[in-house]
Amino acid sequence: MKTIWDKDILLCECHSDEHQMLLFYNETEFDNGHKSNMCYAHVHLTTYKSIWKRLVHGIKYIFGYKSKYGAWDEFIFNPNDADKLQELVDYLKKQKNEETVS
Repeated sequence: MKTIWDKDILLCECHSDEHQMLLFYNETEFDNGHKSNMCYAHVHLTTYKSIWKRLVHGIKYIFGYKSKYGAWDEFIFNPNDADKLQELVDYLKKQKNEETVS
């Protein structure tokens, strides 16, 4: 069972250090006894090694350019991560089940 601020690290199937997802689990108990299970997913986005690409993206940022698709990269889930993903699902379902019982 996950405890407060447990974390898992998932690496992309391509084995790139730049393609990783950090999962942070948090359980908050409120004064009225209600518990809330949350999971925060931090996804590492693309970084550019070329100074020119970084400069171009920096200038676009300064002038407010935003892609209609957002700043996406890809993450290929590794079959070895299935247990970690199942833990995430079970952790989040735990709150749903507790709310149904209440």
